[in-house]
Amino acid sequence: MKKGGFVLDPRTKMFLILAINVFIFTNSDVRMEVIIISGISLLLITSGLSKVAIKGVFIFAALVLSRNLLLPYFPKMLLATANILFVFIRKVLPCWMLGSLFVKTTPIRLIILSLQQWNVSPKITIPLAITIRYFPALREERQAIQDAMKLRDVKGIFKKIEYIYVPLLVSASHTADELSQAIITRGIENPKTKTCSVEMKFKIQDYVLMFISLVILVLVFLPI
Repeated sequence: MKKGGFVLDPRTKMFLILAINVFIFTNSDVRMEVIIISGISLLLITSGLSKVAIKGVFIFAALVLSRNLLLPYFPKMLLATANILFVFIRKVLPCWMLGSLFVKTTPIRLIILSLQQWNVSPKITIPLAITIRYFPALREERQAIQDAMKLRDVKGIFKKIEYIYVPLLVSASHTADELSQAIITRGIENPKTKTCSVEMKFKIQDYVLMFISLVILVLVFLPI
């Protein structure tokens, strides 16, 4: 987990993700999307994730330019499909950027602690903790397979697909079981109050972003 200079409470990040998701999928104005992407990029940069911010801005600009400059030249048969694809990726992009911020700057223990402070049921916190840790574990395993393929000089796209995805599919269920056992072993099911070395409380930046999130949600339901 990366730690930037701009520290946010996990609950602030979760509420911000919720607000941006609701707004972005109910809004059709590209100008508002530009403002949202700019704000998220600034937040990513201040949190030490400049590469994610640059990548997100580049993808968004490419999608907008492609839709405006290339889409008119598409065949009519593909026009509707291409338009839906461009718009859908553009809508998902802010969710991916905020998701990267959440995963890369928030340790699992703080996520669980913040949810417990909200009295969220373990039936939600345990699967959530496993899910958050699941994809990085798969990425590590994929990297290990690729390193082994380089040592054995495996060539050919079909062989690479076979040697990467078949082992990943086979080990996916085992990875989930191992993560479940590891988290349960650490006492996540223990009903007693957990202690943490990090003090969990809202700071000025949390209140500011919570207020912005509330404004965004209000704008969704206001007739404009």
